[in-house]
Amino acid sequence: MIRTFITLLTIILLPFFSNQAHSAARDEQLTEMQIREAAKTLERSLSKTLPSLPNFGSVAEFNRFAENQRLSQAELKRDIQLLARLKMELYNKDKDRYIIAKRLIEQLELISNSAFDKSYVLMLKGRHAGRSQQDYTSAISLYQQAVTLMEMSTDETSLILRYTLQEHLGMMHMILREETTALLHLKELSRLSKQLQNDYLIAHAESVLGKYFYKQNQLGKSLSHYTEATKYSQGDKSSSQSAHIELQLARIYRDLESWEEALSAANNAAETFSQLGNENYVSSSMTVIAMIYANQGQWYKAIDYHLNAQHIESKLGNYIGLGLNLHNLGEAYYKIGDTHSALENLKRANEIFTSRKSNHYLVYNDLLISEVAANDANWEMSLDYASKAADIAESKQLNAELKEAISRQTDAFEALGLYEEAFNSAKKLNSLNKLIQPQSTGFDEQKSIIAEQKLELSLSQAQNELQTKIEQFNNARLVTIFCVFALCLTLLILLKLWRHKNKLSIETKMLQQTQLLEPFTRLHGYLAFKQDYANSSNNPMKTMALISLSDQLNADISQGYECNSEMNKQQILAIKNSLNCHTYVIRPGLFLLGFNESIEPNHLLTLLRNIISNHHGKTSLHMGILHLPLLADPAIKLTAAQHYGSLQMMLHAARTLGNDKDYFVTMKMLNFASAGIFNNPLYLNIEKSIVRGIIKVDTNGNKEKIIWPRWKSHQDIDINEDKLAI
Repeated sequence: MIRTFITLLTIILLPFFSNQAHSAARDEQLTEMQIREAAKTLERSLSKTLPSLPNFGSVAEFNRFAENQRLSQAELKRDIQLLARLKMELYNKDKDRYIIAKRLIEQLELISNSAFDKSYVLMLKGRHAGRSQQDYTSAISLYQQAVTLMEMSTDETSLILRYTLQEHLGMMHMILREETTALLHLKELSRLSKQLQNDYLIAHAESVLGKYFYKQNQLGKSLSHYTEATKYSQGDKSSSQSAHIELQLARIYRDLESWEEALSAANNAAETFSQLGNENYVSSSMTVIAMIYANQGQWYKAIDYHLNAQHIESKLGNYIGLGLNLHNLGEAYYKIGDTHSALENLKRANEIFTSRKSNHYLVYNDLLISEVAANDANWEMSLDYASKAADIAESKQLNAELKEAISRQTDAFEALGLYEEAFNSAKKLNSLNKLIQPQSTGFDEQKSIIAEQKLELSLSQAQNELQTKIEQFNNARLVTIFCVFALCLTLLILLKLWRHKNKLSIETKMLQQTQLLEPFTRLHGYLAFKQDYANSSNNPMKTMALISLSDQLNADISQGYECNSEMNKQQILAIKNSLNCHTYVIRPGLFLLGFNESIEPNHLLTLLRNIISNHHGKTSLHMGILHLPLLADPAIKLTAAQHYGSLQMMLHAARTLGNDKDYFVTMKMLNFASAGIFNNPLYLNIEKSIVRGIIKVDTNGNKEKIIWPRWKSHQDIDINEDKLAI
């Protein structure tokens, strides 16, 4: 059975250990996935190897630091690289995160000799410039230098770094609206992901491409890439990635006016991000939901969700996200006619975008302020912000935005009576319109592509769900097999334990019964008497007698215990059968009798003499006898031990009268006697009570010849002295 259990356990756990071995071989890929899926967990893991931030000023100091941490130099360097990168991830909201990251980068520069290390430092420096200062131009320059250093490296670690560099470059060029360059980097990202043959990284590359085409308003291509991403996404195994895909799908469905699908995807994304503790993207999900309601004209619902997102962004200190939410709130308030609140929020957004040099967001904010101001007939403000938007749009070659800005300038000039400026502005707008030829949208073709991609996406999601269900079923089956086996094993163990318990129970009962027996004769002994006395409340004993066959007390030595035991058995059984009483063998030659009726001592002693005479009766008899209850108050209950001790004392007194004939001694309490008489020391208390007349002694011998026993604890006490009187 044990061998079968071990075999089954090995079968169940073998895939797990295989996966562990496979994971160890692909450590860098797993690390990259962990950065994207569980960055906080990875940072906590690093904090165990780096409980304090490194602080070294040379290679020698670095080597000593590595020795102190009991890490190899390569391991320590990799941990510092990861820690510096994690400090600049979106989840990290520590106030000093960028200061710490910069210090770590400076230390890495001291120990970076290989092309990989130098490229990694350049990436970190670019990341720092982009994250802390939104200086994307400098960041891109540093990233390009990093790419140049690594372009000939093809090992797995280098490929993953190249993958990260291409992703970040693509995203930064997208922010700067440099679409052509961004696409080149994202296509390289996709190629590298397939070279790495990692499903997670392939899904991520496809997702980023989907985001790119969404920004270009090519919804069909965007949906196509998200469909591909869904095929490679691992569902619950990559919750963060799946949530990002859901969020992007919500945006696409929103633009396709598939409101129910959009809301469902956005809410799924918000719920997953909330479970992951990723509040940045909870805010993004809230913003998408707000925009879904806004596109349906449900502006009040939109404002509610924008305010929720704003609260999160304020708490996180994410100024760009806060600026975008203020922009969206401004638009929502404008749509419900509250131009004062609209301008207030838009100007706050303007301050954030200006301070962060985010001109790619500022141009849209300026245009919206110009529109709101024009609606409020504030033409000076409208002209001012339209001119600012025109300058940014022209510098960034944003033709659509430039056209809108010039159009608003024209309206403002005309309203202000500046007709010459209005005319020049109109001429400029006409020239711009001639330069920008309207392109055929291919609307019907695009609709067909989108419909096809939606169906393909639904199919892909259904296939993924089916695969997940199959995996869950297989896992459940293994768990069921294991549970059934464990249950059977448990039942067998329980059955064995039950049998063992029954065996022990029987043995315990036998031991309990044996405990009640006198060891030589195997008849009821002193413990049996105590048990019977405790259980005799319904039919209490009326007479107790302790009988000593005085000449046979040492017969077990003189004739052997077996012969003596047989003799005692005959004697006690004869007494029991003749007197119909409870009989107990205390030890050889000493019997305790219990009667349910009151018997006169002389009569009992005569009966016992007749019985013993017929059964090896060459011995004198001595008897201590008590009539119960000893005390007049029936509420006072004495114990079996107190009764037995009293009987012993009476028997001892009887034996002091001699062996010339059979003797008994008994005692009787006066009505006012108290229970304290029977407390320890028992013999002393009884003897004192006899002297004081509280106890009356009766015997068939001469009472004056009785010698009362004394314990060592009071053998020198004179009970006749007055000072002992109560």
